[in-house]
Amino acid sequence: MTGGTPFKARLRGDTPLHGFFIGIPSPATVELAGYSGFDFVIIDTEHGAAGLETLEHLLRAAAASGIAALVRVPRGNADDILHVLDAGADGILVPHVTGAVVASRIAQHAYYPPLGRRGISTLSRAARHGTGDAAAVLREQAARTAVIVMIEDREALSEVGAIARVDGIDAVFVGPNDLAASMGHLGNAAHPEVTEAVAKVRQELQAIPGGPAFATIARAAPQARELHAQGARMICFNTTYILANALRTLRSDLHA
Repeated sequence: MTGGTPFKARLRGDTPLHGFFIGIPSPATVELAGYSGFDFVIIDTEHGAAGLETLEHLLRAAAASGIAALVRVPRGNADDILHVLDAGADGILVPHVTGAVVASRIAQHAYYPPLGRRGISTLSRAARHGTGDAAAVLREQAARTAVIVMIEDREALSEVGAIARVDGIDAVFVGPNDLAASMGHLGNAAHPEVTEAVAKVRQELQAIPGGPAFATIARAAPQARELHAQGARMICFNTTYILANALRTLRSDLHA
């Protein structure tokens, strides 16, 4: 519900978009990301603690600070997707998408007809609680709702092309940690077999004219710059990792 060019449209550009997973449900952290000039936050309701009421406050913080707010849902079912989009999220990130059938079902849940079958409410927060032109608001949603699917399983690797060609998918996000575990390398996302698989996903996406953006996670700025040089258009850091790492570094420096 932020102003300006929708995040969905910005995904189609050449400029890399940088943002954060928000696992600790703090509106102030969302505001810090926005006021610092970053492009998006992903409020994590798969691994994070935010419930629906808290989610609304996080989304308000994003709108106030001018940053796009996506939500990682726990599953790709209709209820999870409907609730966060009705709350006003700019888009969804869906974990463990293993094939085109799953991706198509997610798109159906995320979009209003004719593209999808999302249930209609003209009184939700996304619809401005019924205070505006309901038809215009509903039309606007298709242009604003970003649908991003995650490749995190070995069985999805052979389905990347089919997933990417599903109507309404805006980006494909590779989750290297879960992918590593699925490939038998638990805790070792840097294993050559895993990094090769990620590279193949990226190359397959880039071979599709006008296809979805390649998205993934980075630990620090040098890795993010390398990912952008390889063609990543959406690069995500993690606020919990950054905070924990800064605290450990400070403690180490104090006792050096």
